[in-house]
Amino acid sequence: MINPLRGAGLGSERLSALDASFLYLERPTERLHVGAVALLDGPVPFDAVVQTLGSRLGALKRYRQRPVRPFLDVVTPYWEDDPTFDPRRHVHRITLPAPGGDAELSGAVETLFARPLPDDRPLWETYVIEGLHGDRSAILSKVHHCMIDGVSGAQVLELMTDGAPASDGDAPEASAVAANADSLTAAALRTGARMLGAVRDLAGSASPASVLDAVRGAVAAAGMIAALMRDPVLPLPFNGTIGAKRRMVWSGFRLDDFLAMRGAAACKVNDVVLAVIAGALARYLHGGGDAQAPQRVRALIPVNVRRADEHLQLGNRVAAMFATLPVDLAEDPLARLRRIAAEMRGLKESGQTRGFEFVLGISGLVPAAMPLLARVNARWPLIHTVCTNVPGPAEARYVLGRRVLEIHPFLPLAVGIGLGFAIMSYDGTLSICATADADLVPDADRLGAALRDAEAELRARLGVVSAPSQPAARPRAVAAGPTVADLMTPEVVTITPRERLARAWAVMHERRIRHLPVVSHDGRLLGLVTHRDLLSAAGSSLISPTREARFRVLAWAHAEDVMETHVSTVAPTERAAAAGERMTAQKIGCLPVVGDDGRLCGIVTEEDFLRWATARMSAADAVAPVDRASEPAGYRAATAPVL
Repeated sequence: MINPLRGAGLGSERLSALDASFLYLERPTERLHVGAVALLDGPVPFDAVVQTLGSRLGALKRYRQRPVRPFLDVVTPYWEDDPTFDPRRHVHRITLPAPGGDAELSGAVETLFARPLPDDRPLWETYVIEGLHGDRSAILSKVHHCMIDGVSGAQVLELMTDGAPASDGDAPEASAVAANADSLTAAALRTGARMLGAVRDLAGSASPASVLDAVRGAVAAAGMIAALMRDPVLPLPFNGTIGAKRRMVWSGFRLDDFLAMRGAAACKVNDVVLAVIAGALARYLHGGGDAQAPQRVRALIPVNVRRADEHLQLGNRVAAMFATLPVDLAEDPLARLRRIAAEMRGLKESGQTRGFEFVLGISGLVPAAMPLLARVNARWPLIHTVCTNVPGPAEARYVLGRRVLEIHPFLPLAVGIGLGFAIMSYDGTLSICATADADLVPDADRLGAALRDAEAELRARLGVVSAPSQPAARPRAVAAGPTVADLMTPEVVTITPRERLARAWAVMHERRIRHLPVVSHDGRLLGLVTHRDLLSAAGSSLISPTREARFRVLAWAHAEDVMETHVSTVAPTERAAAAGERMTAQKIGCLPVVGDDGRLCGIVTEEDFLRWATARMSAADAVAPVDRASEPAGYRAATAPVL
């Protein structure tokens, strides 16, 4: 929104440099809003949806404000309250044409998502989509990227929904939500000020660790920019002038299969996702039999840098990494995964994320500097695509008593990037959604089959057998048999995302444990750091022969640099046998235990299962002693537990 009649808005809350860049980048055919479609297991009353969303989203100050761009963009934009705010101007309804199948739904989503957001009001809108086959409905949400990023969007999604199938749809206390949101908004993203302040304080009150981080950020930033500029990429078929039409192609997968592949390959879930996308792009790019098809695709990978105490703080708190996706069709899928995992691990350890954050801070000194840098990509291509991966709610969510069956996320297209991938996990599922320019990618439908084929090929190569589908909702109680609560350790040693890896290593060594859950200030599970993660970050003794050299990186890297964010969790009331089966299938050594309130309440490990089994065997032996002399030779060796 440009208001030439208003002044510079002195004293108003300004957008961060990164938030403002999404306003500056917008063009008539390049709309910079993000979104998601949620499929529900039944219809929802429209008036009740308007009331519920109006109460919950209206309690967030940012959802009642609109951005104002001062005349000639002499300073950065600022937020102003919309004096005519009314949720009925933001929530709409449509009915799909018969038969209301997947084709009709995707067509409606593509049309609605391509429409611009009205700039005379807060930049968000929601559509209730009725008439889906099977008596289902859907909700499409659109929010401008200047308001939220992926992680804050997932947090808002949880605010919009319920964690239990309550039918009245009562909103949480609006005053409590507003107070929480407003206090967090007061600490909005100020990356430039923070990073530059650290540099200015080199000889002042800054801690040695923060000074070292600032210096590393500057060095990494300079190296990153130089490396990218020296190695521009050749445009691919989906790189070019962006049109107004969009295509959305989403594929849903079982999250347990990706967790099992992660365990089999000893990597991260995000590595597996990128390998699947690389395999799909290989199929797509080589599908026409072009002998000159590329062997690599450079992807921008957004990285969350939101602090644990910034829950529901809106705006963009992201940095980025630049990764190479190998798309040689002849490459073995396991080799492709290993290459990606090794590169991602190296990028994290090199400090590229902090380098990119430093660049954002520097660019914040000049209004519209970030869009200028981004527009360079159209003339001097540096990246081909974007792949953004956000953990969504781990448990089922409900809208007015209707269960959310699936969630599929969408990202915007701009600056010559006509194909991007958004990934989100939700309630045991994982969605990979391709957003494509309809003109640059006219055969976008091929991407869905390519993603499914690439996932099946990698899973087969890793020897992971997809288990039968789980029940619609995980059972919260059991009738018989031991539960997770009977085995778990309730007193859990945890760390925060900004904890140094050296501290994590010391805690593991002192407590003789191999898993550290990473939690927020209010006890919500954010990720998991394992002993294997620390050994991987420390490097090989063949490269760095001394212990000091190998563990030097642990002194400055943080838990958030290496933690797994897609974590398999368990409820305390679940069957212990089912939890053990999941640990075996996913080749993991623990399951964090999360209660109904979403907070960590325990952890169950291999040692807990062994301790429980040993106690039962000891009790059985006391009742009916076993004649060890009568055991067959080698019996004890063959039945000994493998640790």
